[in-house]
Amino acid sequence: MTTVALPAHVLHLDCAIGLVREGLMISCPERLPAGLPAALRNWEQIEVSEDEAAAMATNGLPIDSDTYITDPEFERVGAQLRARGITVEYVDFAVSRLFGGAFRCSTQPLLRA
Repeated sequence: MTTVALPAHVLHLDCAIGLVREGLMISCPERLPAGLPAALRNWEQIEVSEDEAAAMATNGLPIDSDTYITDPEFERVGAQLRARGITVEYVDFAVSRLFGGAFRCSTQPLLRA
């Protein structure tokens, strides 16, 4: 088990880091005051700003290692994922994001990887 410090205004880890596939993540360095956990430090990062993270840019849904679902709001992130060979599917989740949750939150995964 690894503890990851988050600022008080960040609800949970999915609001700071989103694991896309083995070796690739979306992260908001501003939300990680102690930096990335040691196990993730060698992973490639697509960095998002505090504003993007607050809008839930880190909270997409990886379907498999080649497919990722996110909101069209995050086209910049989607373009970076596509450049890495990932198929990006967009679903408008703007209303749900207003309540503080996005795709990962909505799926209620039993096993978080």
